[in-house]
Amino acid sequence: MHITKSILLPASVALSFAVTACQTTQPDRFVKSDTNRDGQLSRDEVNFYLVTVIFEARDANGDKQMTRDEWGAINDARQTKAFHDRDANHDGIVSFDEALAYGRKKGMANQFVHEADSNKDGSLSREEVTAYYGSREGNPR
Repeated sequence: MHITKSILLPASVALSFAVTACQTTQPDRFVKSDTNRDGQLSRDEVNFYLVTVIFEARDANGDKQMTRDEWGAINDARQTKAFHDRDANHDGIVSFDEALAYGRKKGMANQFVHEADSNKDGSLSREEVTAYYGSREGNPR
């Protein structure tokens, strides 16, 4: 499955902020995403993690609904298309659930897991996530 840079770049940038946020007083997104509490993130849990990071970064009022303005799709045709692609019911709002479904459909987690999974077991530990982003600090894609 081909994943475009327009999907991966925002996810990579958002995740680099997330790793930093995990080390502050903000809620620990790794723990929140590890829904089965096994200390590992499956592909579906990674998708939840990615969408959560992107959503929290853009959802200015924290209502779990993103407007075109929050998405940054007002005067940017590429961002407008990205917004509309995620707005499955075409109501002008991207809900958290719509974003999750879009992430699963597009396989957003696949590239991240492929690159960060150092022991190749198909899931990510906190250490693998931290190492992945630590190796990319100061080296944006």
